[in-house]
Amino acid sequence: MDEQKIDRRVRKTKSTLLRCLTELMSKKKINDITVKELTDLADVNRSTFYLYYKDIFDMLEQVESEMLEEFKKVFHIIAKDNNDTKLLYFYTYIFEYVQNNAEMCKILLGPDGDNSFKEKFKKVILQTKPPFGDSIPQIKMHYLRPYAISGCIGLIQQWIEDGLDIPPKDMAVITTEIINKLTKDL
Repeated sequence: MDEQKIDRRVRKTKSTLLRCLTELMSKKKINDITVKELTDLADVNRSTFYLYYKDIFDMLEQVESEMLEEFKKVFHIIAKDNNDTKLLYFYTYIFEYVQNNAEMCKILLGPDGDNSFKEKFKKVILQTKPPFGDSIPQIKMHYLRPYAISGCIGLIQQWIEDGLDIPPKDMAVITTEIINKLTKDL
């Protein structure tokens, strides 16, 4: 059998499971969701689910890890050069990603969101070279980075709460301007 067809089916099955998990998580806590309930909603055999995941928590962990890997890749691209264009590109990417995955992001970053995901997101960014250049003293950078990251997460949360009513590019411009003002006088 053609390997591309299999890959496409696997992607489609995982996508369906994710869509259904998101739907269930919008109605109830992750602890209350069963594999049977998820697979019934997705119209997928439970054995198929277990080909990819150990349990619901493993599935959510894999989804979070994939999201964080995407952010990490893009952040590494902008961290190489310190310029507003790269920073704007990064923030545009983040806001477009949030918009394209709005339901899952609402769940992970919303008021009842997963704090461990927020902490993992911060950690991913803290492990990379800051895009602010070398002109900021190290001690200030040590405190600036978690402050800026928490602020950016807060912007995303507010944007989600407001119904994603501002285009991602505009949100990226707002975020870049705030970060630039924050780092200008350091």
